[in-house]
Amino acid sequence: MLNGQSNSLIEDDEMKGSNLVSIILLTQNAQIPTYHLPNHVMSLIPKEIPREVILVHYNILDNSAYTDKKPGSTYHYENIGGKVRHLNVQGDFASAVMRGIALSAGKYILVMDADHPYSEETIPELFEELIANPNFIIVVSRFVEGARDQRMSLVQSTMSKVGKMIARYGLKVKNVQDPTSSCFAFSRNLVKDISFEGKGKEALLEILVKVKNKNAKVAVKEIPIKEQGAPSTKKIKFNRILNYLTAVWDLYRYGIKSKELQNANDVVEQKRHKSVLFLSKAGRFFTVGASGFLINFIVSYLLANVVSNVWYLQATLVGIMVSITTNFVLNKVWTFEDRDFSFRHFFKQYLTFLAFCSFGVVIQLSLVFVFVENFHIQYGISLIMAVCVASLGNFLLNKKFTFGEKIWE
Repeated sequence: MLNGQSNSLIEDDEMKGSNLVSIILLTQNAQIPTYHLPNHVMSLIPKEIPREVILVHYNILDNSAYTDKKPGSTYHYENIGGKVRHLNVQGDFASAVMRGIALSAGKYILVMDADHPYSEETIPELFEELIANPNFIIVVSRFVEGARDQRMSLVQSTMSKVGKMIARYGLKVKNVQDPTSSCFAFSRNLVKDISFEGKGKEALLEILVKVKNKNAKVAVKEIPIKEQGAPSTKKIKFNRILNYLTAVWDLYRYGIKSKELQNANDVVEQKRHKSVLFLSKAGRFFTVGASGFLINFIVSYLLANVVSNVWYLQATLVGIMVSITTNFVLNKVWTFEDRDFSFRHFFKQYLTFLAFCSFGVVIQLSLVFVFVENFHIQYGISLIMAVCVASLGNFLLNKKFTFGEKIWE
């Protein structure tokens, strides 16, 4: 449901696994809707499906609506197997939609302007399409093949097309022909954890933009509008145009802020990834170093004690060279995942690795001498400190120059 503090839809434990259908009816009539009464709308849903109707009276500035005395309070009664609730909202259409969703408890949500002459087929078609495509937003559209809607003047038709183009190219809403429809349906899980402003009249447009921003793969399916007769349409009001442009501008800024936040999150994620990668390679390098120490000991010991006529210093030198070679190969293949084994490349890397290892030995000996003679630190501690510094330097130098990688990655 909508969180009262964050205006975001959150998971409701009672909703999990439920097939409850919530129908949000919007009306500006202070008493009853112009075209769609709650009882009749509820009867259009199959009897075996649990359902509720929430009738939201919006733009109500007094207490004359068919609700409780306090605006925003609810009243309900049991009716033909479902529940009907009434709600006053002192705001516009989008605000009424979001407040209706906040009050609802259904897994499936159907929104309809009860003051618009949609045919009786609309609710069953919406419901059927939503059940068949639970991961889609289903929109009743004026601009798809087969639509039967009110006759519009040339000016009205032009303004509608301009509005659609603004949404398409300004807000990147390219997967829907009628982004300002006042009749649509979706599953609650598509909009959970999304914050909605609920300003003006463009409820569907806000949902489309913010759901797309969260999950670009969410699809939209449009069904053609069918209306009861063809009553004359109202003239386009300047205030309506201004409200639409304001909503588009707010959603455009939302997209920019979301992109900036996403970019910032990407930077943080990249830094975290680089840190993990660096530590992983360092861990592998030092693990290989430990294995090299073991190989050095085994080779030297066997040569000095098993093979005859081998001086212990000669055995030690061979052990060192064998361990350096195995360290190089293991680091090349495992630590730095370098698969180039061409002779020239391999030999060049090997010599570079050997040079840095020799340099590391010099650094280690020098540091031990300085720590013991100049700072009078115990030999054991001095040795540990010198090994750590020399090993880290050896790792960084080989990472950068031997295997051609950036230091911090």
